[in-house]
This record gives sequence, structure tokens and C-alpha cells, in this order.
Amino acid sequence: MSRQRPDLSQRFIPDINRLFGFSADMMSANHPGPDGSVEHHSFNYEGNNLNELTRMQLSEDIHAYRYDLEFCRDQLKLPNNLTPQEIRTFQLRVLDCGHNIRHCRNRIQQIDLQEARKANAPAASSAVHNNHYRASATPGANRKRKYHTVDSDGDEDDKEADISLDGPGTNSIQRLGFWKCRLCLSQKFLDAGSNRVPSAPCKWPLKDVSKILNHYLDMHTEHTAEERCAELGAALAHNRGPFEYWLTRTRGQNLADDDTVIDAYINILQSGSLPDPLRGLSRAAAKFPPTVAGLAQ
Repeated sequence: MSRQRPDLSQRFIPDINRLFGFSADMMSANHPGPDGSVEHHSFNYEGNNLNELTRMQLSEDIHAYRYDLEFCRDQLKLPNNLTPQEIRTFQLRVLDCGHNIRHCRNRIQQIDLQEARKANAPAASSAVHNNHYRASATPGANRKRKYHTVDSDGDEDDKEADISLDGPGTNSIQRLGFWKCRLCLSQKFLDAGSNRVPSAPCKWPLKDVSKILNHYLDMHTEHTAEERCAELGAALAHNRGPFEYWLTRTRGQNLADDDTVIDAYINILQSGSLPDPLRGLSRAAAKFPPTVAGLAQ
């Protein structure tokens, strides 16, 4: 005996217009083109803020997904009118709508965080450009800065670095510092598989600033550019003295007794961006993907 097909005449038909987040006034202002499409310039959207437009579209998507979710749940309340296959389809659609709503919310949160970082980056970036140091024609010549923490014999490597990551850090101007990479111990790195870079966690601490820069700017691609910049900023903040040594001695830059440049670099990095002037001082920095501070400048 074949199963009798349920009566579908009493099923609720969704209001398709509710899937669109446009008000009646907004829709009436749009004039369809010859093929029935709506011209993009007819929408009542002013300005050229791409983030604001994306946020508005994501909010409309959330509105549509919620209505889709409501419709599916209403149908599941009447299982006698559905076949088992249709019940399963609506159940899967409920899960799908929930995932889509969460994805849209996450995108909006990412936009808000990006705008917050972008608002903080220009302040630190302006300090870099207002106090942008000039490279000396001959590295080490006509140096005005006094290295009062360096012995007169120039043996900077004999200075002991702060090996406690919770301590005040190494502030004396010397070549070597100390840092243990925390990304090498992160779960994201351990789950990256055989294609991760580096292939295994570092066995030895990072001491030379050049190696610290290369480690975060060349490696750990399993993390985002913002996460790598933030960790690099933490490493250089802990090794401020060796970072200053690298800028002035290794790269031959003249700070002109202005410590705010170093602080500005560290602040920009800790906010998740790479200062543009560093791209001209490091090969790894030159190839690093664009960040908020770089785009804002």
C-alpha cells in the first residue's frame, strides 16, 4: 500500500519581499533597467566607505537568514504536512542558516576591529613620519646619539640580556637580546601540518634582531599578518635596546636623539600593522603583505 501524499494546499507560502532589507521608500526610488535589473547608482547610498557598505550588506543578509530560519522552523512545527525527506531538508537548512548568521556576525566584528586598529594606527604612524630619521651617508659617521650603556671598548655582546619574558626586557643598547617565540608553541602552529614554516618549533631562543624580524615576517604563515606583527611588536618591546642597536648600528640610521621613533614602530606593530619605513630596512619586511598602517599612509 503506497503512502498517501500529504495535502500541500494549507502550506504557508513565504513572503519573498521580507528577504530584502530595503524599505518601501528605498525600493520605490530604484528604477529597473531594460532587463529588469536595478542600476547600482539608483540605490540611496552616499559616500565611498567600503566597510560601511559591507556592514550594511551583512546586516541585510542576517535579516534575510533570520527570516529563512523562521520559515523553516514554522514548517517543522507541522511534520504531518511534510515527507521525511522534506523534514530532513528543513532541518539541514536550519543549521545552514545558523552558520550563515554566525559568519555574518563574525565579519561585522572583524570590520569593527579593523576600523579600530586603523583609527589607532595613524596616530602612531604620524609620529614615525614627523620624526622620520635620515640614513647617514656613511654608517657610523657623524653620529650624534650617545650610547651611554655601551662599554668604551665596544664589546656590546658581553652585556647580559633579560632572559625572563615577564621581566622589564633588555633596554641597554647592545647587539643581542633574548626572545622565545610564542607562536611556535601555539595550537594553530602545531595543527598546521607538515607544510608549516618553520617545520618544527624553535629549539633555541632568538637573540639577533635580524633573526627576530625574519622569523615573524618570513615564517608562521599559519597565523594572520596582524597576529605576526603583534608578536613581533611584543618581541621588539622586550628587546628595545637591541632593536635600537639594529636601527642605528646595523642599518646605519640616525635617530637624532629621538626615542619616539622606536616607540612608534613598536606601537604600530603591537596594533597589528607593519610600519612602512621598516620595509626599506629589511628584506623580509619588504615582502610582507600590506597591513592597515601601510594602506593608511
